[in-house]
Amino acid sequence: MSTLLREQGIVTVHDQVVSLVAQRWAKAFRCKVTIHTSLEQNHWASFQQQCDIVGWHVSSAGSTMEWMAEVETDESIRNTEIVSGWMKMVVRGVPFYLLVPRGLKKSAQKLVGEAAVPVSGIYEYTFINDQCQVL
Repeated sequence: MSTLLREQGIVTVHDQVVSLVAQRWAKAFRCKVTIHTSLEQNHWASFQQQCDIVGWHVSSAGSTMEWMAEVETDESIRNTEIVSGWMKMVVRGVPFYLLVPRGLKKSAQKLVGEAAVPVSGIYEYTFINDQCQVL
């Protein structure tokens, strides 16, 4: 999955990856998506949304959380408190995905394994010629 990000105002790597994944996964999963970035919050997102990206199924009966994704950066993945944050985000029965910089997947797998965080998948991202790619 790759795309060029030229959205006005997006300057951090974290927010670029959040935006990319939200756009791509909304199309792939055919769902509504709320994001949590330094730039914006969707107006109908729960104020309690701690995860960077949440996919929702919306119907006349209400909204159902379908999946969640958290984007980490080189700096955040090295934070010793990151795992406790993941544990607070996890919602029973809702797939939880991590996105980490390329080369840090094994480190993330180790952290997840040691803390028994129920993760549905760990993806790596990288930038090549200003193009973000999720591997």
